[in-house]
Amino acid sequence: MAGNSNIKHTSAWSRARRSKLGIASVVALTLFTDMLVYGVVIPCLPMLVIERLKGNSAMVGFLFGCYAFGLLVATPVFAILSDRYQNRRYPMIGGMLGLVVSTLAFAVADTYPLLVLARVAQGVAGGASWTIGLGLLADVFPTKSLGVVMGTVLTAHTVGFAIGPAVGGFLYEYGGFSAPFIFCAGFAVINFLAIVWLAEPEHNHIEETSDHVSRAQENIDDESTPLVQKSGGSKKKVQLTMIDLLKNWRILSSILVVMISASVFSGVEPALPIHLQDTFNASASTVGLVFVAMVIPAFLAPVIGHISDKVGRQAITATGLILMALVAPLVALNYSSIYYIIPPLMVFGFSSPVTLTPILPEMGETVSEMGGAAYAQVYALYNMAYSIGMFVGPVVAGLIMTAYGFETLMLVFSAALIACSPIMIDWVSVYRKTISFFRRN
Repeated sequence: MAGNSNIKHTSAWSRARRSKLGIASVVALTLFTDMLVYGVVIPCLPMLVIERLKGNSAMVGFLFGCYAFGLLVATPVFAILSDRYQNRRYPMIGGMLGLVVSTLAFAVADTYPLLVLARVAQGVAGGASWTIGLGLLADVFPTKSLGVVMGTVLTAHTVGFAIGPAVGGFLYEYGGFSAPFIFCAGFAVINFLAIVWLAEPEHNHIEETSDHVSRAQENIDDESTPLVQKSGGSKKKVQLTMIDLLKNWRILSSILVVMISASVFSGVEPALPIHLQDTFNASASTVGLVFVAMVIPAFLAPVIGHISDKVGRQAITATGLILMALVAPLVALNYSSIYYIIPPLMVFGFSSPVTLTPILPEMGETVSEMGGAAYAQVYALYNMAYSIGMFVGPVVAGLIMTAYGFETLMLVFSAALIACSPIMIDWVSVYRKTISFFRRN
């Protein structure tokens, strides 16, 4: 009896390690930890660079952008190796170990070059967390439900980003510069153990619905897109490269939108603390709490994912871009109290998941329709686009802040968003429908 009980226990344990819930939970914890560490530095680094190292806004912007540089370099490497060898678990383990080391490096760094190295290492670790984590979700969940699943999992990312600035500001103000990072290193160790526990899932997930087949067949004439091959009347996976993916307009347009929106949102991260400190003489803990207000609306990401699955992902994303453009100048108004900036910041924060949440399942579904299983590579493109935006945004923000001020910065961001919003129109689809209309008439 004891032996049978042990077998049942082992079987249940094994199922839990491979279950969809277990995989989604570990991915959610990974994104939470990554963004917790990322958010912690927001109120800390500007004050450290300006007050202790006697730097300026441009130095702050460059330091924030260094995360994106590490992310950009590491992401394609992790993605290509993961898809080629069909292994998600080991790269995630390596990435989380890197996050532990880079977080501890922040705790001991006392010069600008050391801060830059630690920030780059943090970005390298983030490349594994995001690329491999999203690839895991695409491996085990049907493409039709990816919007809801990813929206739900990205809530953990939102929680980490919401808690990070508040924790960073409080611990920096009352415990010193190293305290926030020692705190975050503990979460990274827990996350590492969770990834070790997780079992490698099967990699045979391509949902072959009749809708996918018909939509893929419509695109067969497009020589630039490597679609489903047929052998003996049956479908088989196509080996897709990043170049193949970039030739697809739906993926390319998504990448362009991600770069612009990430530039704006990431550019605000180093600029807003400086603005709050200069205008309202805000402390680190106050800056952290203001950032929490900006992030709270992002908890609606699961709802946004569900709506985008039903209504249309491109339309929802375009709506988010326009909303962000309209509210950006309102954030920079000369308010008499710091509390008056919170409502426009909440709308600004809400516009980010409206823009980005539909992008992830849109890209995943497109890969499925192309007949491949290059999920890690397509999400690597997402991360590379986001990392380019994360680098450009803070650097540009630092330069504009130094020369012209926060108000001009937000007006420039608003103009860029308005110009980008038409990108989400599927021009290929519009062209085909136009040709079809004239042929019928």
